Amino acid sequence: MIARTYPGTDIPELTGSQIKDIFCNLDMQFNSTMIRAGAHGIYTGVVAVTLWAVASRNSIQSPGRPHFLILVGLLLYIFETLSLYEGWALEIAYTTLPNGESFWTAFEYTPGTLILLTLGIDAILSTILADATLAWNSIFIFVYCFFMNG
Repeated sequence: MIARTYPGTDIPELTGSQIKDIFCNLDMQFNSTMIRAGAHGIYTGVVAVTLWAVASRNSIQSPGRPHFLILVGLLLYIFETLSLYEGWALEIAYTTLPNGESFWTAFEYTPGTLILLTLGIDAILSTILADATLAWNSIFIFVYCFFMNG
């Protein structure tokens, strides 16, 4: 089976298996965005419980430390929410077709530089923040253990 070109579009002649592969690819992108959105809901609950546990501790070793952990947790959550929003916007651009357009338009869509740059900056900031916090806490624990055993 060969798909015929539609008036007003530049769709090459595709076989049925090629069309099926294109639709499977678009469907897979949409499904991954839906799973990510559902996981973000679970992540919201985990962040809320973690922030509540950190903020409601009675025995505080260092007065500034809980505020720092709350700030880092909130920043990481904000970065993840922005990343989800950017991925969702990208998915809408892939799957939403204007009237008169075909699936080929969605398949050939190339995201703009601004969208890719925003996704990259968001990922870089999240990684730097998480790694710096982990390194800081590791150094803090190492120094604490060194002086306790020292």
